[in-house]
Amino acid sequence: MNTPTPSRDDAASGLVILGSGPQAEWEHAMQRLAASGPLLLIDGQAPTWQRPHLAGARTANLFDAPQVLAQVRKFAVSRSIAGVLHFHPAHARAAALLRSELALPGPSASTLETSSLRHRTAQVLTKAGVDNSGAVHADTYDRALEAAHQVGFPLVCKPASPRKRYAARQVTGVATLAEAFSAATAAGWPGTGTVVEPLLAGIEATAYTADSPSGSGPRVVAISHATFDPQAEPAMVPVEVVVDADDVCAPAIEDTASRALDALGHRAGPVQIRMRITPTGPRVISVTAHLTDPLLSMLIEQVTGIDLISQAGNHARGRTALAFCDERRLGATAVRYLQGLTDTQLLPATAGPQPHVTPYATLHPYEDERRVGPLRRGGHLIAAGTDYPQCVERLRGAAADLRAARLSA
Repeated sequence: MNTPTPSRDDAASGLVILGSGPQAEWEHAMQRLAASGPLLLIDGQAPTWQRPHLAGARTANLFDAPQVLAQVRKFAVSRSIAGVLHFHPAHARAAALLRSELALPGPSASTLETSSLRHRTAQVLTKAGVDNSGAVHADTYDRALEAAHQVGFPLVCKPASPRKRYAARQVTGVATLAEAFSAATAAGWPGTGTVVEPLLAGIEATAYTADSPSGSGPRVVAISHATFDPQAEPAMVPVEVVVDADDVCAPAIEDTASRALDALGHRAGPVQIRMRITPTGPRVISVTAHLTDPLLSMLIEQVTGIDLISQAGNHARGRTALAFCDERRLGATAVRYLQGLTDTQLLPATAGPQPHVTPYATLHPYEDERRVGPLRRGGHLIAAGTDYPQCVERLRGAAADLRAARLSA
């Protein structure tokens, strides 16, 4: 990690945020980050709801790293830059260029290289004896076909370094491999190729780590479980994600996560580790050296008291990690995304912000629908419960009530 100059720790220094999303998913994160210092947003569109939280904003193509750097340099004329923070994996290149050119704090170059290319992650983990997906790199269709026979069907074909979210495709046989390979190649950074890995049986889980207050290194502070939307197949798009404060998978996940971070040389800052809990134990799918979903970070804070967003912001500024003085373990919370294949109205015509669908669930509509893979997403439901089963029951009950309200309108 680069060592920041003293002036960058000043409250007047700006934190550059690369990209944002719907207000219902992002506002909590913007509030948290703005509480620690001025925010400077670089996005593809001019800000709307974000404006009250910002000290400045500029537009740029976030896939064009030199263009992003040019816009940030304009900020730097009148304000010192403390750091850069991004959530979308495809913005990692722009963030890395900013850190390099402006001497900003952040993950080491080797950690970024290893985690940004899926097959490199698999190679490092395999060498260290950490069970993983065994992703095989493929530059051509012929190599993808060879890899498919190596890992077996069903499998997953995905970009080695994605430019788009939800670019992974399930493949059940040779007949659909070419289409999946073409889609994955189109969704990746040019020249990085694709990876082919087995479609692992078991529960999908993501471990979230944060720095230990004792300074002993990162530790798992939360686990989420995702259920994928069958409407999106062969794409893999989540429809429900649950965070349980007392996750029964925690002991096995914590051990695998710790060994994965040791193998990758990650020493500080929030990290996400995707896994499948297979019959033989957890297997790592990917390691991301940053947070990817502000909404899930909010859910994690609700049931653990741990503010991952603020910790990510402080790390980006080069500040010492926050102590978890409010840490607790209380129940479960979950999100269900309201999405579908067509532009059919998914919400009641009278839906307003955050009405209670049930005593335990709230509705959060978006101002505009957004694309998520092949689906259109118009909002989400959030529900709370004492544990995973009760939380899911309440979430699905609220979804059923919402459908009934829409159909009767």
